[in-house]
Parts: sequence; structure tokens; C-alpha cells
Amino acid sequence: MFEKSNKADLSTTNLVMTEEVSFDEEGHIERFPWLKKLFLSLVIILVAGLSFGIGRLTGVGKSEPIQIEYNQEISNFQSPISNQASVYASSKGERYYYANCSGLSRVSEANKVNFATAAIAEARGYTLASNCSPIVNH
Repeated sequence: MFEKSNKADLSTTNLVMTEEVSFDEEGHIERFPWLKKLFLSLVIILVAGLSFGIGRLTGVGKSEPIQIEYNQEISNFQSPISNQASVYASSKGERYYYANCSGLSRVSEANKVNFATAAIAEARGYTLASNCSPIVNH
């Protein structure tokens, strides 16, 4: 570290500036030492990333494939949600409701449309009302 003293006005101010420098093996001042450190850091990161990627590629195809086995007891399980319950919609709206939904009370009898299942209502372009859930079988 070198210190340089510049005297602008002898009677009032002493300005001191410091500068950090690096020297190479021959004793010459090295310019932009941070750039060399940055470059070295990037090279190390790239080599590490490439090594990881190559390691992952060498393991491709060597493992056994995933097999899915079905348990008959679970596969025959009946959902408690009824997909066969009839649903209602307004001929002037875009939403459908199950019989237990509070929103159904706002649909007038003159505009009420009945569908045998939710799938039929969805096929006609209706979507389930956000405050409504399917009827649960007990």
C-alpha cells in the first residue's frame, strides 16, 4: 500500500489518498487483479457445473424403470363423492349448483335447468360455482 500526499493549500489542507495495488512474480504492478479473480471464479463454477452434468448423464439408463403396482383393495374403493347427483343451473348463467348449495336459492324457478350429472352440465359449458361442493354420500 502506498500513500501519496497532495498539498493543495499549504496552510489549510493535507489530502491523503491511498491506493491498493498488487504485484506479479516479477515485481511489476498488476492491473485489474479483481478481473483475474473473477475470471478464475467463473472458470471454477463452469468446471463444477460441467462435471455435475456429465456425472448425471453417465447415470442415465442404468437405473431400473419405475413400476406402478395396483392394490386391488384400493383400486375398488368407491369415492364418497357422488358423480351421479343431479345438478342445477340458470339458463342465463354460467355456473351449476348441487342441490345442497346456497347459490341455488338465487336461481329463479323459471330459469332453472336440471342436468342428470355434473359431467353433462360441464359439457354444455357450465362450471361448478366456487362456493359449492359436490354432495357427499354417507
